[in-house]
Amino acid sequence: MKRLSVVVAGTGQIRDVEIQPGTTAGDILNQLALKDYLLSKGPNDPFLAAAESVYDKVNDGEKIFASTKAEVGLRACA
Repeated sequence: MKRLSVVVAGTGQIRDVEIQPGTTAGDILNQLALKDYLLSKGPNDPFLAAAESVYDKVNDGEKIFASTKAEVGLRACA
């Protein structure tokens, strides 16, 4: 079992979770009720897929980041 601290972007919250082998990014987000968020190992790292196992990608005691996916679009001009 590994312990992680999940930093929730924009809220200032740090939430601690324990994971077991086979735990996915989606499992962590569901456990923390962060439905519209994605996980990454750092602010400049790619997001982990919801079905991706996190256990082998993190160290015990590591911080990971939960943030919403930025939406990019064109603004309509009048």
